[in-house]
Amino acid sequence: MRASHLRRLFLKRVLSLPPAVLRFLAGGGVVHVEGRTLDAQIQFLARTYLGRQSQTPLSVSGISLEAAREDWCETAAHLTAPLDGRVRIEPVGQTGLGDNGHLSAPIRGLLIRPLTIAPDAPLIVFFHDGGGVLGGAELSKSFATVLATETKSPVYLPDYRLAPEHRFPAALEDAQAAYDWAVANAASLGVMTGAVAVGGQSIGASLATRLCLDLKREFKPLPVAQLLISPLLDLADDMMAASAYAKSWPVSAADIAAMIDHYGGAGIDLTAPQISPLRETVVVGQPKALIVAGGLDPIAHQAEAWTRRLMETRTKVIYRRYDTLPHGFPLFTDVVDEARSAALDIAQNWLKLLA
Repeated sequence: MRASHLRRLFLKRVLSLPPAVLRFLAGGGVVHVEGRTLDAQIQFLARTYLGRQSQTPLSVSGISLEAAREDWCETAAHLTAPLDGRVRIEPVGQTGLGDNGHLSAPIRGLLIRPLTIAPDAPLIVFFHDGGGVLGGAELSKSFATVLATETKSPVYLPDYRLAPEHRFPAALEDAQAAYDWAVANAASLGVMTGAVAVGGQSIGASLATRLCLDLKREFKPLPVAQLLISPLLDLADDMMAASAYAKSWPVSAADIAAMIDHYGGAGIDLTAPQISPLRETVVVGQPKALIVAGGLDPIAHQAEAWTRRLMETRTKVIYRRYDTLPHGFPLFTDVVDEARSAALDIAQNWLKLLA
């Protein structure tokens, strides 16, 4: 743990160098695609600090899934800042109330509880990053910590079963169970209003979207709002590989395709709205939404398409695109200035949406 902390401090010192110096250390040149320029700190991380001689760092395609999982989890551990005292992180598990007082839940996860919770704050159930195949709550902990701190809302990061060991719809079933439990236990989780919001990143955002559509279809109470970051909403999308940003880092179009292969598997119709909610024919009465994308994201067009779909139904939507950042940028919230600025902006827009 101490070694990770020291490594992170060293990295922060290096990343404080001027952008021109960082690009020089990364081999020179500016990564400029279709009018958008990759953040210099992320360019440095990709080409030097997180570099490998034999492979692209954090790749999912071209290496074993076990190696990819280890790489992502190790990187998340190195890049995550230690807690500063403004939040508590509590494990939520399946073991029931024991000597440690942990809440019982059908799905394990983390509860990030700010020391001060706003009287009107909802509980945010946020489904973590990882494309449905990588890691767990740790991959979204840095971003969720900023979100909880800035919005004074508790954030629940449930784990869900990962593919290919557990293919779709296992993740959706777990997401539904976690959300239902959170609604039933909102007061115990720290919110005075009993209100619950939902959100997620990548496949996690897809799970949140599908959950809202299903709740509406079943005439059940909806979340007060939804936060969708880099949502992967159409797994049969053939525009990803052709995107100008297909080779972006840390998540390329090839990486997304590899994760989709694991997540769906043989026999799954990727055009079905149940797994690709962007293809849903009837979209009505959805919760207000904050939708976010990186400008150098090969699936940013899906976020924009869903924004238009919701706006056509007169759903209140705030859309933000951060043009210097790629898919997966929240992983760098604690070390990359632009990623942290984006996280802070997301938190402020979330408060604006709720207001």
